[in-house]
Amino acid sequence: MAKNQRKVAPTVQERLGEVAAELRQIIYGEQGCPEWGTKFVQIEEDGMAVGLELARLLMEQSLSEQADQMPEEDLDCGDETAQPAGTDRADLKTCAGDLQWDEPAAYLNKARRAFFPSAEGVGHRSR
Repeated sequence: MAKNQRKVAPTVQERLGEVAAELRQIIYGEQGCPEWGTKFVQIEEDGMAVGLELARLLMEQSLSEQADQMPEEDLDCGDETAQPAGTDRADLKTCAGDLQWDEPAAYLNKARRAFFPSAEGVGHRSR
């Protein structure tokens, strides 16, 4: 097993085998394999490109679904409940590629005042 490779569940392994067979038909055509004489490095590049895109999509979809299922109790911050404020776009760079998803945003009224003071203070120019 490669250094960074994790074992997958047998049911996932079985489904990946089925998906790989389908993808070979899409990538290489009816014969399901590259033409005779194709160098292994090209086959490896094809496999890695598909594998990394699968990994990227799995992570991006998982993060998006997880963000959609945030429990309401996570908005409870002790003496105050955070107020939902739509979503924020999240970006993450991974070895499989860039990920983007929308995650829930919220704010605390007390904290918001602390971050945006209305009185003169740091950064305010006095004349």
